[in-house]
Amino acid sequence: MKTGISITAWYKFTPLEEGTLSSLQKELQTFGKAKRMRGLVLLAEEGVNGTVCGLASAIQEWKQLMQKHFGEIVFKDSFAEEYVFPRWFVKVRPEVVALKNTDIRPSEEHHHLSPEEWHDALEEDVVVLDTRNDYETEIGMFAKAVDLEMQSFKDFPWAVQKAEIPKDKKVLLYCTGGIRCEKALLEMEKQGYTNVYQLQGGILAYLRKFPHQKFDGECFVFDHRVSVDQELRPSQKYKLCPHCGDPGNCAVSCLRCGRDRIICTECHKKTHLQTCSKDCTYHLQRRSDANFSIQKH
Repeated sequence: MKTGISITAWYKFTPLEEGTLSSLQKELQTFGKAKRMRGLVLLAEEGVNGTVCGLASAIQEWKQLMQKHFGEIVFKDSFAEEYVFPRWFVKVRPEVVALKNTDIRPSEEHHHLSPEEWHDALEEDVVVLDTRNDYETEIGMFAKAVDLEMQSFKDFPWAVQKAEIPKDKKVLLYCTGGIRCEKALLEMEKQGYTNVYQLQGGILAYLRKFPHQKFDGECFVFDHRVSVDQELRPSQKYKLCPHCGDPGNCAVSCLRCGRDRIICTECHKKTHLQTCSKDCTYHLQRRSDANFSIQKH
């Protein structure tokens, strides 16, 4: 039996009345706080999206509450030894996943492939698009996927145009848990693509069925775990870089205090960032500036 902290991620596109969002936010905020849960839940007129963690009993009650409000939901579960979020937040936003286009509103499952169907489809003559950000793709991707090199999901419409994929080509989309693909697929259809499919449940669902198969590396997640490995366990390889917040696996001994720390590849290329924190970088630079000033005189 799993022990420790239970983690669950989910989303549901379903119309919510603007006037009900405030009261729903207060209800969910109060419930999670009372159950000592942590995580982030986003509410919008288009639906709900969230990842939360807590004791197994609290998470089970939370799932029941979600289904009471939003109907049938597919939850993606994992586990950790400790809380993976620092605080508890329920927020109202214009969108539950930001494409900066509120006209695109998924309403039901559309061209979904199960992990099994996806696994087989990868053997076909297809274009596989990763809809995630560049810092996510850097640590793991499907072997034949195209990296759109996006800094933000709102760049997706432009990135697809730049990729110049034939409009009748079969395209497979994937992301972490599926929510970004719901909008990405509709955006591609809006641009004239006629044969687009998405991985149901995202990478997390695929790894649960097919670890160590066609996905290489680890899957980035937006919490203290940084990423999960092929067995959906918290990463033992990556940490968040203290300078830029991207995942990294470059070990350094701080040039100021000597403390060991993990930083990202890009920051590792810069000598003044081979430190354990922004504070040490600041003092290291001050020391360098002072030495330079002394040498001038």
